[in-house]
Amino acid sequence: MTKLIKILFLLISILTYGQIKTTKVIPKEDLNTSKPYDSLSNFLGEDVYKYIGQELYLKGTYESSRHYGYRDFKTTTNDESNLLVKSISSNTKVNFGENVYKCCNEKGSYNSKYEDLAEKYFEVLDVTEKIHESSALGRYHEKNYYYLKLKEKSSGDILYYEYNSKYKHSFPFVVVGFYEKLKKNYIGKKFVFAKNNLKSIDLNTGKPIVSQLGDKWECIDITVDENTYELSLVLKDKLGQKLVWEYNYFFPEKLYYFFTAEEAEKYGRKFGIENWKTILQGNVKIGMTKEMCKLSWGEPNDINTTITSSRKSEQWVYASNYLYFTSGILTTIQ
Repeated sequence: MTKLIKILFLLISILTYGQIKTTKVIPKEDLNTSKPYDSLSNFLGEDVYKYIGQELYLKGTYESSRHYGYRDFKTTTNDESNLLVKSISSNTKVNFGENVYKCCNEKGSYNSKYEDLAEKYFEVLDVTEKIHESSALGRYHEKNYYYLKLKEKSSGDILYYEYNSKYKHSFPFVVVGFYEKLKKNYIGKKFVFAKNNLKSIDLNTGKPIVSQLGDKWECIDITVDENTYELSLVLKDKLGQKLVWEYNYFFPEKLYYFFTAEEAEKYGRKFGIENWKTILQGNVKIGMTKEMCKLSWGEPNDINTTITSSRKSEQWVYASNYLYFTSGILTTIQ
């Protein structure tokens, strides 16, 4: 009986401790691709993976700069710094232009030819980190740098664009989805400009725009301005005059150059016509509220507050002026 118990105990031990199992784990969700692109921004910064599947339009550039071509378009993801390290270590000569797509322009020896890329459409097939190899550090991701794997729509060429997540101004594309969203949201909207900012040229006649403070301008199209090569709104007034106004002056940061027609009507009723004209002129006057002053001059650089037993005072600090408020009303301009 004792022998039988020992045998049973041995079998139980083998069954309990002798079986190793591998548990299947659900892969961690990739935070970079968990949310789809919402078409609300053209430059995505660190949300670079959301470009996958999007169509990009490559903007042109100033005529005086075209001979330099386009930077950062590659046939492979091997960048010049990696090639340089390899050439030094192996004592072999490396042609730095060998991985440049459509190389090379006359004055941009390692850049792509302007005429071969300008105004072309590209599909984003994939996004990868830019990887460096170092004897000291091994393989590592170069911070802020990625490669967009692209397919040029007309030729079918596969190429790579070196993307920097920090520098919005260096991104040469317009995302087609973003462009379409702008058209949907803003064509048909009307705007009122402030501070007599319409120092522009009529697209129809080439003559200076003639406009009165408070005139309404309707957005009739979204385009790339051939003077700045930036996304711009095409605006038309009741006289048929047309102008282009750069999108960045409208959104995302409102610079108090304009108001929507709905805002203009609302503020005119709320503040009275005379106060509203003062705001549109970019001026302030004694007796204005803080809201009125902010609409006219924008946010102050700083606010200093003084509280006593009877009242609260504020000093608003601007670049070259100070505004003083008592109980929310402008009392002094300095």
